[in-house]
Amino acid sequence: MSSIHSASLFVQDGSDGPGDRPLRWFLGVPFRGQTYVNLLYLALAFPLGTVYFVAVVTGLSLGVGLSITLVGIPILFGTLLAVLALAALEAVLATHLVGVETPLPAALRSDNHRSLLRAEDGYADALAALVTAPTTWTSFVVVLARFVYGIFALTLLVTIVAVVTAMLAAPLVYAEPHVAYTVGQYQVETLPAALVVAALGVVGAFVSLHVANIAAAVGAILNAVLLGAFDDRSVDTDD
Repeated sequence: MSSIHSASLFVQDGSDGPGDRPLRWFLGVPFRGQTYVNLLYLALAFPLGTVYFVAVVTGLSLGVGLSITLVGIPILFGTLLAVLALAALEAVLATHLVGVETPLPAALRSDNHRSLLRAEDGYADALAALVTAPTTWTSFVVVLARFVYGIFALTLLVTIVAVVTAMLAAPLVYAEPHVAYTVGQYQVETLPAALVVAALGVVGAFVSLHVANIAAAVGAILNAVLLGAFDDRSVDTDD
C-alpha cells in the first residue's frame, strides 16, 4: 500500500505542533507560507471541479449515446484517459501544494512496466492492466468528487472572508447613520462594543486559517486514499 508520507494537519513548514507550543502554533498560522498555499488549493477546487464535472459528464453522455454506432467507443476511451490525466493533476496538486504525497493512477506510473507510458509487454497488455487497475475507476471518484469538494471550498472561503471582514470593519461602520450593525440579536451602537466585535474578528481570522488548513489537508488526503489505498493489486510492477 502506498503511504502518505506527509499528511500532517498541524505541523507545516517545520513549525511547532499544537502539542509543543499551542499558543505559538495558533498565532503563527498567518506567518506560515503553507497556509497561503493551502488557501490556493482551496481556491482552485471550484473552478477545476466545475471543468472536471462538465468534461466527464459530456464525454460519458456522448460516448454512451453514440456507442451503438461504434463512434462512442473511442469517445468513452478518450474520456477514460482524460479522467486519468485529471486524477494525475489532482495527485500533483495534493503532493506539491498541500504536501500530502499522492501516487498517480497506476496506468500512468513510470515504475509500472504495464503502464500506458511504457507498455513493455505491448499495448494490449497495458490496456488490460488499465481496465483492471482499481485506481482507474477510483480516478472517476477523485475527479467527480472534486466538484462537490469545490462547492464546499468556495462556500468556506466566501464565508470566512465575509464574516471576518464584517467583524473587523465594525469600528469603521457601526456609527454610520444608514448602517444598522448587528451581531445576532445585539445591535452594536458604541465604540467599545465595536472594538470587542473587531477583536473577536481577529480571533476568528486565526481560527478560520486553521480551518482552511484542515479543509485543504482533508481534501488532499481523500485523493491520496483513493489513488493509493488499493495499490492496484491487479497490476504487477515487480516483474
